[in-house]
Amino acid sequence: MSIKAPTILALLAAASLASPAGAQTARREARTPLVVDRVDAAAGPLLIVDTPRQGQTVFGVVMVSGSVLSLHGIDSIELFVDGGPVNRAVFTGQREDVLAAFPSYAAGGLGGATGWITSFLARNYFDGPHTLTLSVTESGTTAPVVFGPIDVVVDNSINQPPFGAIDVPPAGETILSAGGSLSILGWALDDTDIDHIDFQVDGVTVATAIDRGGVGNAYYGSTRPDIYAAFPDFPPPLNQSLYSGWVAAIDTTSFVDGIHILSVKAWDDQGASTELGSRRFQVENIGGLLGPFGVMDYPLDEATLICGPAVQVIPPGGPCPSPCVPNPGGLVPVSFFPNVIRGWALDVGARQDKGQVSYVELMLDGAILANSRTDCLVTGTYFSNCYGVNRPDVAHLYSGYVNAANSGFQFTFGLSHDPLLDVFDIFKPTPRGVELAGFTLPGKHTIQVRAGDEEETVTELEPISVDITCDVTSSNPDRNSFGDIDSPTAGQWIAGTFPVLGWAFDLDAAVTRVDVDVDGFVLASLTKTNGGYGLRRDDVPLKDIRVTTPFVGFSYALDTTKLGDTHHDLAIYVFDSAGHRTLIGRRQFVVFNNNPVKQ
Repeated sequence: MSIKAPTILALLAAASLASPAGAQTARREARTPLVVDRVDAAAGPLLIVDTPRQGQTVFGVVMVSGSVLSLHGIDSIELFVDGGPVNRAVFTGQREDVLAAFPSYAAGGLGGATGWITSFLARNYFDGPHTLTLSVTESGTTAPVVFGPIDVVVDNSINQPPFGAIDVPPAGETILSAGGSLSILGWALDDTDIDHIDFQVDGVTVATAIDRGGVGNAYYGSTRPDIYAAFPDFPPPLNQSLYSGWVAAIDTTSFVDGIHILSVKAWDDQGASTELGSRRFQVENIGGLLGPFGVMDYPLDEATLICGPAVQVIPPGGPCPSPCVPNPGGLVPVSFFPNVIRGWALDVGARQDKGQVSYVELMLDGAILANSRTDCLVTGTYFSNCYGVNRPDVAHLYSGYVNAANSGFQFTFGLSHDPLLDVFDIFKPTPRGVELAGFTLPGKHTIQVRAGDEEETVTELEPISVDITCDVTSSNPDRNSFGDIDSPTAGQWIAGTFPVLGWAFDLDAAVTRVDVDVDGFVLASLTKTNGGYGLRRDDVPLKDIRVTTPFVGFSYALDTTKLGDTHHDLAIYVFDSAGHRTLIGRRQFVVFNNNPVKQ
């Protein structure tokens, strides 16, 4: 399942709508926002505070939010409690409603109104009265302007119910679920912790996320640095707001066609609950649209494939070591060094008796290389060109989906240089032996997987780009290195110091270093000497028979505060002892580092 990360504007707009119960009450009772008088009366920014209101009793996670107007732009807004610095506000985007009420701040198009949000944890303060002030620094200035005070009363005897939001699907429209699976994504937070989250359709619970990363047919605990930026006051090692994301996949084929209501309800560890939101969705279980879906998760995009030595043509009648394939000029001995393609596929229209995924095909540049129906080969516990590989991770996310636990596929194929035609021959292992599947040229190519079900509905999974650049000229050809990136995951939001984790291996020569490249700049070279490469990874040889040692892991602490708050490109380059460099793949991630804590 692939879900695009929502924008920070949408997330924090949702946060303001899903504020704690006390803040919601404050907005209902206060018909107009509080315009806080500035200590400094000189012309400058104007701060409007929506929550909390003057004299309000607060508890749990206390949201402090509003808007700010300025003719010059705002660099920062910082929150102080009883004169002590607490947190820095996150900006949530243009506030046209506020600008309409103060049109002078739009004169000449130079100014504007920007929403903001920050918070503090009430249990960090004793029960009783406290004062809040906010320090605003305009662009191009060094002297902040102080606004306040706002007087509040902390009462830690009150249990705050959970709060959060649904990010995907978006609000305000009916979502058509014609494909049979409805993906839903959002976040939930509590001043103590979330116990579980229920996903209900028409009032009936259809999925539950239990604890953070616990057992359930939905998941709670994915990283949300955007939520952490707004609600940072949770102590390590487990920062609840950083790991506050949830995701669920709802099988809509179990519902009758028509309009349904999906709602999400979060419970805290003290028994309080809150409905985080609801969405209308329409079910149309059209058989032709209930096709397979899935992900090709290895190798990485832009990986370099492995090639074997040149094939040799043996005169007719001559000896031929196994494995061999027929050739018009004789028999060809093949040094079969496999490239591995892994992933998973499911069919939401599946039932035990019909509709399941029936085959998976591997394609190179649109040409079929292998089909799991005809080419599946099982050697011990290793699968080549097969569908039905055990995937407990998919079963966890898609609990209740038919065959989710055995939804994996795995293909292997080899590349060898053909000196007669000056091309790369493609070989695949099958129950009939090693077979010639085609040929290709060096350079960039596209690998894609196509899944079909028993109803002959076919889906092509998202393709990846691969590179064939093989050493075929030297007397001792050197195969390319290979590996994987485990962290960050594709499209992950990260912040602060974040671990880059993965593994790398070379079949011929030892790996001497692993370079971590972000946006075209090498940030680190990891070696066994400096401890960045050679970490023990017992799981890798178990899932890839080409790897003969567990000491293949790498780790790097990426300081994301030195990167911009936007999308970034991570590339991992591997060097072997022969001096060859191989790109094992790329991964996109998103940095959000609006550092909320005042140092």
